Amino acid sequence: MSQIDGDNIATDDNYIEELQHNGFAASPREETSDGQQSGQDYTREHIGTRRHHENDEASEVSSRASLDVPRNGFFSPHDAPIQIESSPIHHGAETPRSQDQKPLEPFPGSSVATTSQEQVDYREEIETGSASEEPEAPPVKAVPPLRRPSTLPSMVFVVTALETIGSSKEARKRKQFGDSVHTALAAIKKNEPVDPEVIFEPLRLATETGNVQLTSTALDCIGKLITYSYFVMPVMPPEEDVTEKPPIPLIERAIDTICDCFQDETTSGDVQLQIMKSLLAAILNDKIIVHGAGLLKAIRQVYNIFLLSRSVPNQQVAQGTLTQMVGTVFERVRVRLSQKEAALNMNKTLSGANTANGSQMDLHSAIIVTDTDTLTNEDEGDTTSEVAPASTSEDQRSQEPREHMTLQSFENAKNFDDTRIGDNVATTVTRAPTFSEKQRTPSGQYTNGEGSALEEEEDEDEIYVKDAFLVFRSMCRLSTKILPQEQLQDLRSQNMRSKLISLSILRMLMNNNMEVFTSPLVTIRGSANEPTSFGQAINQYLRLALSRNGSSAVRQVFEIGCEIFWLMLKDMRVMLKREIEVFLKEIYFAILERRNAPQFQKLYIMKILRRLSNEPRAQVEVYLNYDCDRTALDNMFQKMIEVLSKFCTVPITVSAQYQQLWQEQQNKELEADLDWREAGELPPSLNTATLAQNPHADNDFPVDFVLKQNALESLVRTLRSLMAWSQEGLAATEVKIADTDARSSLEDPRASFDPNSKVGRSPQVSGLDVSQTPETPLLDDDPSQFEKAKQRKTALMNGIRQFNFKPKRGIKVLISDGFIPDDTPESIAAFILNSEDLDKVAIGEYLGEGEPQNVAIMHAFVDQMDFTKRHFVDSLRYFLQSFRLPGEAQKIDRFMLKFAERYMTGNPGAFANADTAYVLAYSVILLNTDQHSTKMKGRRMTLEDFVKNNRGINDNADLPEEYLKGIYDEIAHNEIVLNTEREHAAALGITLPVSTGIASGFFSRDLESEAAHQADQEMSSKTEQRLKMMLRGQKRLASKAGAPKYIPATSFRHAGSMFDVTWMSFLSAFSGQMQNTTNLETLKLVMEGLKLAIKLSCMFDLETPRVAFVTYLANLTNLSNPRAMQAKNLEALKILLDLALSEGNMLKTSWVDILTCVSQIDRLQLITGGVDEDIVPDVRKGSIIDSGKSTPTPGRRSQTANRRPRPGPTGLAYQSEIMQETTSTSMIRTVDKIFSGTAELTGDAMVHFARALSEVSWNEIQSSGHTESPRMYSLQKLVEISYYNMGRVRFEWTNIWQVLGEHFNEVGCHNNTNIVFFALDSLRQLSKRFMEIEELPGFKFQKDFLKPFEHVITNSTVVIVKDMVLRCLIQMIQANGDNIRSGWKTMFGVFTVAAREPYEALVNLSFDQVTHIYNTRFGVVISQGAFADLIVCLTEFSKNFDFPKISLRAVETLKSTVPRMLKTPECPLYQNMHSISAPEQNENPLSPLANRQTQEEQYWFPVLFAFHDILMTGEDLEVRSQALNYLFDTLIKYGGDFPPQFWDTLWRQLLYPIFMVLRSRSEMTKVLNHEDLSVWLSTTMIQALRNMMALFTHYFDSLEYMLDRFLDLLALCICQENDTIARIGSNCMQTLILQNVTKFQLEHWHQIVTAFVHLFERTTAHQLFTATNPNWQATANEDDGFRRASQGEADNVLAVGEHMKNTRSPSPNPNGTNGDVHTTEEAESAMQPPASPENGTEMVAEPNIPVVPNNGSQQIAVTPARRRFFNKIITKCVLQLLMIETVNELFSNNEVYAQIPSPELLRLMALLKKSYMFAKRFNNDNELRRRLYQHGFMKQPPNLLKQESGSAATYVSILVRMYFDDSDERRRSRTETEAALIPLCVEIIRSYIDLDDETQHRNIVAWRPVVIDIMEGYSNFPLEDFERHVEKFYELAVGLLNRDLGQEVRVALQIFLRRVGEVRMGMQPLPTPAQTPTSPRSASSAFFGRSTSWTR
Repeated sequence: MSQIDGDNIATDDNYIEELQHNGFAASPREETSDGQQSGQDYTREHIGTRRHHENDEASEVSSRASLDVPRNGFFSPHDAPIQIESSPIHHGAETPRSQDQKPLEPFPGSSVATTSQEQVDYREEIETGSASEEPEAPPVKAVPPLRRPSTLPSMVFVVTALETIGSSKEARKRKQFGDSVHTALAAIKKNEPVDPEVIFEPLRLATETGNVQLTSTALDCIGKLITYSYFVMPVMPPEEDVTEKPPIPLIERAIDTICDCFQDETTSGDVQLQIMKSLLAAILNDKIIVHGAGLLKAIRQVYNIFLLSRSVPNQQVAQGTLTQMVGTVFERVRVRLSQKEAALNMNKTLSGANTANGSQMDLHSAIIVTDTDTLTNEDEGDTTSEVAPASTSEDQRSQEPREHMTLQSFENAKNFDDTRIGDNVATTVTRAPTFSEKQRTPSGQYTNGEGSALEEEEDEDEIYVKDAFLVFRSMCRLSTKILPQEQLQDLRSQNMRSKLISLSILRMLMNNNMEVFTSPLVTIRGSANEPTSFGQAINQYLRLALSRNGSSAVRQVFEIGCEIFWLMLKDMRVMLKREIEVFLKEIYFAILERRNAPQFQKLYIMKILRRLSNEPRAQVEVYLNYDCDRTALDNMFQKMIEVLSKFCTVPITVSAQYQQLWQEQQNKELEADLDWREAGELPPSLNTATLAQNPHADNDFPVDFVLKQNALESLVRTLRSLMAWSQEGLAATEVKIADTDARSSLEDPRASFDPNSKVGRSPQVSGLDVSQTPETPLLDDDPSQFEKAKQRKTALMNGIRQFNFKPKRGIKVLISDGFIPDDTPESIAAFILNSEDLDKVAIGEYLGEGEPQNVAIMHAFVDQMDFTKRHFVDSLRYFLQSFRLPGEAQKIDRFMLKFAERYMTGNPGAFANADTAYVLAYSVILLNTDQHSTKMKGRRMTLEDFVKNNRGINDNADLPEEYLKGIYDEIAHNEIVLNTEREHAAALGITLPVSTGIASGFFSRDLESEAAHQADQEMSSKTEQRLKMMLRGQKRLASKAGAPKYIPATSFRHAGSMFDVTWMSFLSAFSGQMQNTTNLETLKLVMEGLKLAIKLSCMFDLETPRVAFVTYLANLTNLSNPRAMQAKNLEALKILLDLALSEGNMLKTSWVDILTCVSQIDRLQLITGGVDEDIVPDVRKGSIIDSGKSTPTPGRRSQTANRRPRPGPTGLAYQSEIMQETTSTSMIRTVDKIFSGTAELTGDAMVHFARALSEVSWNEIQSSGHTESPRMYSLQKLVEISYYNMGRVRFEWTNIWQVLGEHFNEVGCHNNTNIVFFALDSLRQLSKRFMEIEELPGFKFQKDFLKPFEHVITNSTVVIVKDMVLRCLIQMIQANGDNIRSGWKTMFGVFTVAAREPYEALVNLSFDQVTHIYNTRFGVVISQGAFADLIVCLTEFSKNFDFPKISLRAVETLKSTVPRMLKTPECPLYQNMHSISAPEQNENPLSPLANRQTQEEQYWFPVLFAFHDILMTGEDLEVRSQALNYLFDTLIKYGGDFPPQFWDTLWRQLLYPIFMVLRSRSEMTKVLNHEDLSVWLSTTMIQALRNMMALFTHYFDSLEYMLDRFLDLLALCICQENDTIARIGSNCMQTLILQNVTKFQLEHWHQIVTAFVHLFERTTAHQLFTATNPNWQATANEDDGFRRASQGEADNVLAVGEHMKNTRSPSPNPNGTNGDVHTTEEAESAMQPPASPENGTEMVAEPNIPVVPNNGSQQIAVTPARRRFFNKIITKCVLQLLMIETVNELFSNNEVYAQIPSPELLRLMALLKKSYMFAKRFNNDNELRRRLYQHGFMKQPPNLLKQESGSAATYVSILVRMYFDDSDERRRSRTETEAALIPLCVEIIRSYIDLDDETQHRNIVAWRPVVIDIMEGYSNFPLEDFERHVEKFYELAVGLLNRDLGQEVRVALQIFLRRVGEVRMGMQPLPTPAQTPTSPRSASSAFFGRSTSWTR
């Protein structure tokens, strides 16, 4: 017989030690309500309900006793004991036993004789000790002697029993037996206290007789005596030595006697009943309570009777008795726990009342342990309690430091060691005290007459806890027995019944007493003498029991296992965090994913998931502790939703009738399952008769259909839970926020951690249902941190997916995200080795690559494996489990080489060298393939073949044959295959395919199919291994960073994250159900799920899920195809509208789908009303219809014509019910509420609503805009919501109107005038309504509100639309003109657009209205800051070229605005003129720009800029001229009051830009063609330049700081290629200087001379010397400064303009007068050909220079680019002459000459000298001139004779005048003047002498005036200066005599010689004094006067 020994059940002791887990207990659950009974009654046929009564005990002896079963499933200590009939009972037929079934001992330690070798008598265990050699239990204090009463209430039943026994023949035969009976009767008859031993002895002897009647009578009497608590400790005489070991308690001996009565299954049924009755009485006795071995013995004996009894009724009674016994054990613990909690709560209350700061004790931070903590009486001030006398060990233990068990200590608790708590613990007896003897004080102390201390009670508490521990452990061990397959099939076998009853009792105990398992107050001490919670202590046995039974293929076992797991998940998940994770992944989710898993398993797991879906807190905590934990095995919550979603998407067809039947049955099952806790209060009936039946008859419904429906129900329940959790948490948060201000500052800031709060007690929160509210999050429950953790985990999973798809890419991602610390091979290898989610195939391919990096990683990967002291095959198997061996031979070779090297490193002496390991590894892989591959044909490899193949591999030696035989046998019986492949195949329910082994592609293998029970065993084994590995890893982590922490859920925000990661699964499930079902209940369920999903998305602002669900729901309405609409479509529509009403604030972009459906409802109503479907097309088609098509195409028209004729009314083709519902009053009201309810939306939500409605409106217009009656339903609704929301605050309304205005802009420009007119009219009405609301100063909403009018008139091409816009505004002005504020700006904007129109009617209408506004509301316009807009409007009228009359009137109106502005009181300029005080000024509201702009900028600048705009862009010359005149007239008339800052503004933005065309003519050509531009330059610009000079002269004092700007402007004009502009610029410069010459100061003259310096520099043709170079283009690009300015900010601006000018080429001048390039005549005059080809200094030479090619070169052709370059050079030469002439004319003026300071004049003369030297250098370079000619520079060789002579003449004339000037300033600079004059004069005369009269006649004529001036001037020098230079000049005079002198030269020479004679020879001077030339104009005037050929 097999033995179910609790001590020997656990076959792996080491595993038991490792299956330890840390956790903390949960608070007790709520009591089950009374009045609810289980559906099963164990003793319905044999148990009554009568109790004992003391007044009729005699009659009870022969009467039928009854077993009083309380409603909670077992007796409490206060219930009456069980009573079983003492008379013989008919038991019926016994259960037969098969021949091959061996007898089984029911419970370990029973005294039943058995034949099994495994059976061990329990008594022998007590004598020899348990198998684990448990130490002796510490002594327990004995119960004080109980003084029994003098007599029992009635001894009649005892006397009757003894008399019956005494009259038996056995009593007569056995003297000892008979004497004991007579002694007992005699003692009773003495009417004195009777020693219990005297009565017990005959009863004991009677049970040994073997007589059934005697035995039954004796057992019945013993049971009654136990019931009356008669068997107590004997009273010790005073003289007896109390130090001796106390005798065995009588109650224990009584229990032994009772148990010895049961021998085996042959024991009489009556005796069995009496045994159970007596044992139950002993256990349920509430006076004398039995503990320890006695308790276990009683329970085991009843357990044995249950298993071995052949009587079905006795089996039933035994099961009930056993249930009541173990229930009583736990009930006693629970009662004591409730007392302790009550005392603790009272203590906390008193402490809180007596503590000043109001601090509270936290149940989790200060837990009182049963045998360590001391409760103190704070009222009495005692800190210690009196300790009763006890043993030394007890005293020592009580003096140990008291350790407070906290939440953290529970998490980090060590594994519980229960070696000292053995099943053979000594029997102890405790006496339950009465209320009068002892009561627990409010402080938590127990007090009695003797002042007992709390330690005694704690010790007693531990005794009760140990009883519960022993019972629970025994049941767990019984349930973990591994049974063979044949026994699993027979439920009536003893082993199966043993497993079932043990698992049932485990479930019952956990279900009824969860407080005991979860409360931290229930603790027990193990071998380490440390307190451990009860739940932690039984953890190792519980998880082992579940791991071995959780995946059982036996239905009853699996269902009980599921129930146990559900209790763990619901109430014990805090302490079983990791275990639950393993069970979910390895068992329950794995079963659901296995295709061939038993259907009953899937159904029951679905039931558990359905329960879980009702627990919001449990789901949230699953998500927090697994999905957000990187160390978790999987995302459990996400996995659960995905699995449920997959079941929902399984396609299956069931008829509607079956669906209805299933729905009815499902409702009943759901109601029954709601009472799952009550259903688990009592175990099911497990007798052989019941088990022979099949209560699980298969229903008629397909399992897949049931699973699908249950999965849908679970998903919807999950959403309900998340919604309830979120809503209540949000409500609680709002309440807390509202109460924050009223909360006292002295309130405990950690109030949320109160142990009685629903949130603070983490173990208890698992027991709360949906109604419990999540409150303030705990410190550990930070949603943001969990969000980061979830994102981190998601990133890790993404990296793993990348690796599985492409390993190299995945490694890069993992390194970049920080999951791999660095890119070293060691770090990468460690990650790959330790990550379970990586694909083994991808690992093999990645590590097998031949690149150096991959090889290094592979080596590091293998080096991290430890093969030390491992068998070779085990090492190879372990090695090949970490990756899938690739198929390429080279890759396999690299792997095997490294494996061999690593194996030899860990096992140096295993083989001779690594080659042996390498070859053997290959050989083993070949053997594995040969033995297990189905591809192998023919003979398989035998052992001899294998040995032969491996000969000589060990360094030419053979390996032992036994060693090779062992390898062969192992591989033959156990294939090397990846566990992942085996698991995947098992999950799919298929056999592993061919070539999926470790050597796919290189080898092949085959795998035989396994039976279902083998798959379950593998699953169980894997679960145990996973638990084992988990515990080992947890120990390592605990030593470093503590045990894994359980996070309780308190924040409602987690629901958002949970839904965000699972919404796609929900959507997939719901969509799959909607497509495949027509059942109304299922549809409602799906609709509810969709509704909840959208609510969650809105609540947590999840954009993507919200859009997806709303879009799906909108499509589900099927409004686009109303003919096919069904009831489910209508239901979807109702839900969508309901969501629009309830979730409007969070729908955002999803409003588009909802409003589209609303539009389709309106379309459907129109169709129902008889409108043709084609006339009102679907709004969803609007996006694909071209809005530009006003009429349909011919093809479409023909289709429409063919489709229109339909018989009968239009709506008959539609379902009448659907049509009626869509047109019902409720539907219409709901739609109206959506629009009217927009007033209640938030500002942001209203913006989204408006944007969505605008989009739908546009789609409507697009879809029907080509028809005569377009749909404008949504457009009309836009107008309505505008009315509804007009009362919003301006900030919100502005954002809303920004959206609506854009839509009106778009609609107003549509080509369908019906739509446009409706939009404009609606806009007019809205504007009129809005104008009635007063707008405060400074706001501009009216302006924004009217913007659509401006947009429409600007972009519309329809005249009537423009006209309507104007008339709408005119009507608004007439009706609400007084209320218009900022709206004037937009109105003037509209009139401005109309002013540009080419239609006279529009222009006249708008101008008349503007004129009316100007005449009647000018002050209002100014006060509202619209003055500038009015000016702009008038400007546009002025520039309208088509209507000149209106233009001239507009210009005149502009002119009149200035005086009117100054006379308007609302204008600040008027207030300034009339000196109005500041307070009076503030009475008039100013423009919003007043804070940013000056008054001049607000009022003067718009008018002035208007004139500027007209003169720059106006097309009419007359209008342009008037604008120019009005501009400068206004400046001259009113500019005196302008501040300098405003003048700066005018210069930058008005005055200087007039001449910007000189820099960038492209700007002007944009508005004027070339001809108009020429006219503008010759008229407007020249006049403007002159007006500029007049303006500067008029306001010289105000504008003198701008002199440099004016000079730069003039320089810009002078440097133009246009001759007219250049000469006008020169003249204007002279005018500027002449008109202001007397006002100039030194700094002014410096600026003027500096301007000349820049002009001379920019007009010097330096490129003459580089024009013939090959790289002439580089010099052309440099442009040597001609286009650059060089000073000041204005110079920088000018430089930009010059650069812009340089980038364009000069255009030809058709008129020849005002062109861009100077005339050819001017160029030839400026660059005359020289007269001498040989010597440039010779003024007399041949008339022409012969032009011949040098060195055979030919004349070069001139390209257009080169010609433009040459023209620029020529222009510079001409402008240089112009500058010389300007200087000559300017300083010929006596006033200018007199005012300029001498230093500045000398600086100017240096410019002339420089020009002279440049020209002379060029003229002397004959070779250069010849090359220029050859390159086509000019038609003749060029020269600069005029520049040379002209600059010299001017230079000499001015310096001579300075020299003879006697003013003080000139006299001071005479030395400098002389130094500058004399050398140049000498050089000029010497050059003149060298000229040839014949060849250089023109040069002689040119230089003769200069020579005359020099000689005349020098002849008049003062004597001293004359004598100093007389030698030089005398020599020159002699030289002049050699030439043919003219009359003028001879006269000058005569005067010089006369003066020489007077100075050196003493000649008398002539009587007439010489005349000093004061204005030497002879030479220069003659020179420039003869230059008429180019001077104009």
